[in-house]
Amino acid sequence: MNDRMKQLVEKLRGAVSQALAGSREVDEAMRRIRQQGWSLYLVVDRKSGGEALEAYEIADEEPALAEASFRIDSHDLSFLRSIGIDPTRRTRRRRADS
Repeated sequence: MNDRMKQLVEKLRGAVSQALAGSREVDEAMRRIRQQGWSLYLVVDRKSGGEALEAYEIADEEPALAEASFRIDSHDLSFLRSIGIDPTRRTRRRRADS
């Protein structure tokens, strides 16, 4: 792919990402899909004359920030602690490298 086509694809990628980010319906649908554990990407195909078909992925680079919401029951807490994870422990700040 030549440099001009790369620029055009980048412009398209930005425009599509911006359009999708501005849509509440798309944002809500993407959030629901992510809650089910899936990642999203959009594939854009192009074909010029006799060239082979090429695909370019437009990744969902900036996921919408949403507050995580979950509940840990006593079984979850027991399991996490058994593998060395204490979700009730406060995290420490990292020291700055000297």
